[in-house]
Amino acid sequence: MSASQTLPDFQQYLLSRRLVPEKSVTFYDYWANRHLTFSKRLKNADAAEALRLFLKDLQSRENIVGLMAKITR
Repeated sequence: MSASQTLPDFQQYLLSRRLVPEKSVTFYDYWANRHLTFSKRLKNADAAEALRLFLKDLQSRENIVGLMAKITR
């Protein structure tokens, strides 16, 4: 399954409500999938704790921090 087909219902939701530009849908899909995959590994974390841990994990990865800085400029 390619990254662009990971969460097709989520992609359709974003598009149908015009929440993001069409060209950005796969970007949001990718990061939503990464968060869900990360969260599944956590046994007893609620949604807020899972998000906090996911962001902390991303911050610890220098290559991700650099990528996100470039993307958000």
